[in-house]
Amino acid sequence: MLWLGTLVILLLGSAASTPAAPNGAGISSASGGRSVRVSAPPRHRSRASSFSPEFLDLPRPAPAPGPVEISAAGAILMDAETGEVLFERDPDSPRPPASITKILTALVILERGRLTDTVVVSQAAARIGGYRLGLRAGQRISLEDLLAAILIRSANDAAVAAAEHVGRGLSGFVALMNAKAQELGMRHSHFANPHGLDEPDHFTTARDMALLTRVALERPGFARLVRAREAALTIWQRGRRGLRPQGRVIQSHNKLLGRLEGADGVKTGYTDAAGQCLVASASRNGQRMIAVLLNDPNRWTDAATLLEFGFGSAGGAARARTPGRPWRAAVIGGGRG
Repeated sequence: MLWLGTLVILLLGSAASTPAAPNGAGISSASGGRSVRVSAPPRHRSRASSFSPEFLDLPRPAPAPGPVEISAAGAILMDAETGEVLFERDPDSPRPPASITKILTALVILERGRLTDTVVVSQAAARIGGYRLGLRAGQRISLEDLLAAILIRSANDAAVAAAEHVGRGLSGFVALMNAKAQELGMRHSHFANPHGLDEPDHFTTARDMALLTRVALERPGFARLVRAREAALTIWQRGRRGLRPQGRVIQSHNKLLGRLEGADGVKTGYTDAAGQCLVASASRNGQRMIAVLLNDPNRWTDAATLLEFGFGSAGGAARARTPGRPWRAAVIGGGRG
């Protein structure tokens, strides 16, 4: 009995001398004959009162989004800095571009025109249809204000007036447009006017428009206008006592501005043949994405989806084409406009 009592005392003493794990340091267990220790990351140790998978100090693969689900007939998503294509759908099929044409119009004006020039509005400019600034023949307006009306209001009369002035005639300006398109490598595009109204020889592709927009956004004057939500213009009308100024405030058609984080352009467009078109851009943390959507009845939602996808998967172009569950960004409501 004395021997048995001594043995019990020795066993209890041995168990009591086993060191305990420090509070929050981790969990030890046996698995397959090996000791497995899972430690919490340092930033969580003071908060963890019990074991939870979120405290596992193990590398985790980032969730890979599935293919983007959009409605556009032609589309592309491009990293503006690198030119990397992150998503595309039929990007090289020529389609009518509607008013996204004015991106090229604006670039040619910036390269060839003097923004301080005063432009006299012609009868041809005053008669053009579609979205207009409401210019009348004989009125005067600066080329700088015409450029703002082209990019912010999408004014067709402003586009014709500016084109006639810079190109010394409409045909001369269209020749400059096509020369610039070829210089930029827009191999599947041809332009017949500066405003984007439908004509048989007026077409472009999603890829070509992304290439153009990437170059245009490098110009500070262009980038400033396409991210503006409104602008004040001055139109000069001849009166009995000479020219008198008329102030006008124009507003952008771009519904992403102020609603999608980092949205900073670029241009909307619509005609019966082209359908709803949009070139959209957004910038975050020094990175810019460009999305082009041609003939897309859900252009606003789809643009937000593409841009969010770009920021979430830049550098992984192949992931955009990996079969799997479609990924959507619930950013803003859909709609036409």
